Amino acid sequence: MKKKIMIIAVSLFSLLCLSVSLAQTDERRSLLSVKEIMNGLITPTTTIIWGAYQLETDAQWQEVKNAALSVIAAGNLLQFGGAGEGEAAAAVEADWKTYNQQMIEAARLVMLAADNKDEEALSAAGNDALYPPCESCHQQYQAR
Repeated sequence: MKKKIMIIAVSLFSLLCLSVSLAQTDERRSLLSVKEIMNGLITPTTTIIWGAYQLETDAQWQEVKNAALSVIAAGNLLQFGGAGEGEAAAAVEADWKTYNQQMIEAARLVMLAADNKDEEALSAAGNDALYPPCESCHQQYQAR
């Protein structure tokens, strides 16, 4: 558990540093490929969210909230697409923007559920709000 929290904390710190770095440049672009963002940030954190049940401690709820924060930060990066070939072009497409925004909003619902320690709301946020845009985006963009 402590190892997961440390990984998430390091990920959030890295994203913060990356965001500051991007804000200080005139050129806004991703420094990571979409695959790197997905495999390094979104997959591990959504696994925490979708695997969360029977949470009993404040630390467990905080881990879920931190995972949601990481999803939001990754979504912020994904608004630029990715550093891979053609990935920046995808970010201007309406569907990309919609899926990304839905993912971010769902992660906000996860945070709210974690703040309220509400497992029913957490389940709804993860399954009904977070899963659909993730799956739809994968169906449309992963094969490219």
